[in-house]
Amino acid sequence: MKSAKMLGLVVFLSATFVLGYYWRGRSEIPAGDSAAGHDMSEGAVNVSPEKQQLVGIRTAVAEMRPLVKKIRTVGIVAYDETKVAQVFSKVDGWVEKLFVNYTGKLVEKGQPLFTFYSPELVSTQEEYLLALRANDRLGSSSLKEISMGSASLLEAARRRLALWDISEEQIEELQKSGQAKRSLTLYSPINGFVIKKDAFQGMKVMPDKELYTIVDLSTVWVNADIYEFELAPIRIGQKATITLSYYPGRAFTGKVSWISPVLDEKTRTAKVRLEFANRDFTLKPEMYTNAEIEIDAGRKLAIPDEAVLDSGLRKVVFLDRGEGRFEPAEVKLGGKFDGYYEVLAGLSSGERIIASAGFLLDSESRLKEAMGAMAGMPGMDMGEGSKKPAAVQGPQEKKAGDLALLFDTEPAKPKAGEITLRLKLKDTKGSFIQDAQVSFVSSMTMPGMVPVKVEGKYQKDGFYGAKVNLGMAGTWEVTVIVQRPGQKEVREKFNLPLQ
Repeated sequence: MKSAKMLGLVVFLSATFVLGYYWRGRSEIPAGDSAAGHDMSEGAVNVSPEKQQLVGIRTAVAEMRPLVKKIRTVGIVAYDETKVAQVFSKVDGWVEKLFVNYTGKLVEKGQPLFTFYSPELVSTQEEYLLALRANDRLGSSSLKEISMGSASLLEAARRRLALWDISEEQIEELQKSGQAKRSLTLYSPINGFVIKKDAFQGMKVMPDKELYTIVDLSTVWVNADIYEFELAPIRIGQKATITLSYYPGRAFTGKVSWISPVLDEKTRTAKVRLEFANRDFTLKPEMYTNAEIEIDAGRKLAIPDEAVLDSGLRKVVFLDRGEGRFEPAEVKLGGKFDGYYEVLAGLSSGERIIASAGFLLDSESRLKEAMGAMAGMPGMDMGEGSKKPAAVQGPQEKKAGDLALLFDTEPAKPKAGEITLRLKLKDTKGSFIQDAQVSFVSSMTMPGMVPVKVEGKYQKDGFYGAKVNLGMAGTWEVTVIVQRPGQKEVREKFNLPLQ
């Protein structure tokens, strides 16, 4: 509550400062160069060159430019799970000799890991040698069944050795020597670091016992958390960069390789995997990193983000009309990129806008609107030149497309309080429109005033009516909204003076 009061005080003082400059500046404008002479729209302001320099007003141009956004987060280095190998014996036996005897050792593919003795493996070697000799004697037999049987027996014995991870070179060596070996050597299946070792000399091993885990760290992953509101533009293959506090000045470049299909319900984030080359093994698993994902949106119409005044309900910029005249304009914006907003509607390429001091201009613009509304109220005298012509009471007629709209009230000369708003609709042939949906939105340009919306009901003779309670005298602006089946929505504004 305290901070809200302080913020309100700052806004009031800033607005008062600008208003004082504005009214003192009016006396500096020569007779023929008044705001009316420039055909200034409602909410526009005039600021002399001296005051522009004092306040620090800078301008920018709405232009086509490449838009790049960087999503920043933190991540943790992890193993590339596609480059992890586990080593098992696949047969009962005993470890006889270790060649790789500590965790963290860098090994190459085909490097010996350990030798082990297995009675079952020795008997399988002997079976293979017997099958080999039998095939030499019977393979050339004139009886087809005998020659095929000996060849099948030899192939089955060879396949059994291969399934126990006995390499082709070892089988060829066994075939040449003709002698079964008491112990056999197992080799590393990949290049990498040993991150787990459960093999010890002399220990008995079983087929389900993991003896080594080897990881290739030439490629690593970085797992990062991205908030759900930042997920939409992220795509697989986008450029990603990481930096580490312990390697200042060095950046690592990679890409997005995976996006989680689910969201963490507690943190409202999704896991995104970044992939990086790591040939010198600088990046180590469990390191913390700062990560950036680069979003390239291409060339779009854009304006500086500091030029936008966002009230929560609408987004406004100030157009530079020249000669110190600035006019507010509502814009529709897309995504926010590094220092810029994409413009979807409300501005054209080449239009010049205010890129700074927007808050001060917006304060003055809002106060001018409020004073303009108050000038028509009984007992309000804002000084010479501040009064607006009184709005005319009675029926008002306008045309919009193929419709004729007649707006009036009951009573005809309404006062503050409950009144009936009426709208008569006719088409180009003069026929009454009876199938429309009609809404009335009444508003007064004053701080804190909330628009009042009521729905009209069809009465007779083309009239739609709705009761509304307008509790303040002065000039109200009534926007009528007409929606017909299959037709474009029609909006028209009418001024309604209340006594």
